[in-house]
Amino acid sequence: MATFLSSALLLAALLQAPVPGGPPDSLAAIRDRAARDSTDAELWLLMGRAYLELGAEAHGPGHRAPEDSAWARAVLDTADGALTRAAALAGPLGKSAVGDSARVLRVGTWAARSWAAWEVSGVEDGQQALGPLPTDLRLPAVLEELGENLLRACPTAGVLFTADGADSYAAWYMRFARNLRPDLLVLPLAAWREDAPLRTRLARDLKLAKGADTDLSLRELSRRRSVCVSMGFDRPPETRPRIAWQTRTLQWVAGPGTTSARVPPRDFVFAALRIALDENDPWAEPALAAYSRAARTTPGLCDAMATFKVARDVTGCRR
Repeated sequence: MATFLSSALLLAALLQAPVPGGPPDSLAAIRDRAARDSTDAELWLLMGRAYLELGAEAHGPGHRAPEDSAWARAVLDTADGALTRAAALAGPLGKSAVGDSARVLRVGTWAARSWAAWEVSGVEDGQQALGPLPTDLRLPAVLEELGENLLRACPTAGVLFTADGADSYAAWYMRFARNLRPDLLVLPLAAWREDAPLRTRLARDLKLAKGADTDLSLRELSRRRSVCVSMGFDRPPETRPRIAWQTRTLQWVAGPGTTSARVPPRDFVFAALRIALDENDPWAEPALAAYSRAARTTPGLCDAMATFKVARDVTGCRR
């Protein structure tokens, strides 16, 4: 699973390029460049990422009107097409960082589609309305492993809130594309906080009080269900009134799940992380960051990491 991109910094630049927020013609310029060189996988990656961000903005703080839903769907369709093209040009999974990044972001387009469907119909009906997910959706193994570990750590019937990016896509993919832990609801914390229509719909499905603001609805949710927050964040969310977060392996947890049995640290797996680190896979970095936070709060996790020979790479496990 070698990566041929000359530098992980170049990959980071591709993923962080502020295309949608730049001049009005910046996206048009990328389209024009891609039209002139239709075999440039990096250009298609940039284009797909730009459209994905536009689609995500439709459900941000400045939520677009419901009548614009067709526009948002078209934007995500365009993102999916561009990212599919980028992945095909870059070669099989694991051959290049550009191709793997395109595949990760393509998972992001389907996650964004699902959140839009939930907003209208709720999670169960919305996911059915979305239809079968493409069978060729793939993530690098290190992110599949991260997603599985995050799902495993959350107590039964909980709600798992993820950070933006890698851990969101990883957990969503393993939950809805691989159908692991069907008892869990997986959602980026930013979507709960910034997408008021989605939060209102989910609050109705979860039988929370109507009209509660972000913090109050989160607190009420923690009274009814286990609420898990990924250590993709530096710390659990601060709320008013405060929520009594407890530290568990890979997550902060509040609610009924704090009294349930914890998954032993030895049950978590880090084999794909070891391979990704050995091969300088840039997608190892977000996984390693989350695992390092977890090791600082759950030292027993270092023994499991040592089994897979990654303890020396994890800050919290170094002696």
